[in-house]
Amino acid sequence: MSTLGEALDARRNSINAIRLFFCVSILLLHCVPLSGHGTMPKWIFADTLGTYALSGFFALSGYLITSSRFSSHSTKDYLWRRVLRIYPAWVASLLFVAVVTGPLSFVLQGKSGYNWNSAFHYVFDNLLLILRALTVEGTLLDTPIKGVWNFSAWTLFYEFALWVGMALLFFIFRGRWLNAGMWLGLVTFTAIKLASQIQAGTLVVAPAGEATFDEHRSQTVLTLLEPLARLGIFFMAGALLFVYRDRVRMVGAWALAALGLSAALAVVGLFHTFAALPWAYLVVWCATSPRFGRVNYPDDYSYGMYIYAYPVTQLVAVFALAHPMPLPVFMLIATVITVPVAWLSWHALEKPAMKLKRLTAGADKAVIGITPTPAPN
Repeated sequence: MSTLGEALDARRNSINAIRLFFCVSILLLHCVPLSGHGTMPKWIFADTLGTYALSGFFALSGYLITSSRFSSHSTKDYLWRRVLRIYPAWVASLLFVAVVTGPLSFVLQGKSGYNWNSAFHYVFDNLLLILRALTVEGTLLDTPIKGVWNFSAWTLFYEFALWVGMALLFFIFRGRWLNAGMWLGLVTFTAIKLASQIQAGTLVVAPAGEATFDEHRSQTVLTLLEPLARLGIFFMAGALLFVYRDRVRMVGAWALAALGLSAALAVVGLFHTFAALPWAYLVVWCATSPRFGRVNYPDDYSYGMYIYAYPVTQLVAVFALAHPMPLPVFMLIATVITVPVAWLSWHALEKPAMKLKRLTAGADKAVIGITPTPAPN
């Protein structure tokens, strides 16, 4: 019975395959509403299926980002690596919409007069990872989901915020207090999510039909914090699995129990509040399998699949306005187009950008399993 640190080989694992699976799953699930074939499925669960894939992605992110912080020489080195990982491809994805999918959507509909000024604002307004502009004026007017070029990217701001939060944890909670700081993060996010759920179901309404000022202010704060908490719960669960990697045992029976518990919580609507640790355990247990270890290591196409899938799918939706097609065909076309774009993004931009990490003092590679003692900051 091996520990997580022993089982998760840093050179041969299925982490990239699982992350890619989650991203492709989200692509396919988004095809349902974007093609006009209904809403994202829930089956017997309280939330749409894509939210569970996203939670698994953030659990792995928490594990990997914590590993990256341990192997970084300093906070500056760590943050520089994080910027290199997310930002160049993000800018490229904005340009992809502004100068590729946006104009092509006009061509497919036989329109003219593409608004390049609006396209410029789409890029400029979204540079800081906050989706301040969802569309280019005049595009996506007739698609089932109108005027939104990349809604999937709403998570990127929260992802980066959690990365910065990890740097703050290492700064505030040093040495033996670090684990306590991570538990505090998990408990805090859980409390915020739970308070949000309670308020959504039990908000007291004033006689006039509007919430009181204090209630409205509280509701606004929770509304702003809820997305960060919902994603942060799973991020911190993954982080905790990393710091306890030499104590956590990888047991098949435990993984089955984690699956059952996660499914039960998903059915009753408490998955995003209480299922973080069992779901994260199940995901990393799958990652310890060498079955897919050679499929995509060290290449990670998941980020490219994630940030390009939505605009590509919207472009396919524009094409489908004049050429209706069954949902499976729509899904196939969206996937076939997104895959080479993600491949190109990794090999032409993301991977080369990561080589710039040597501009800081951090030359060490992030270790997925057991890591050496990190250098002091």
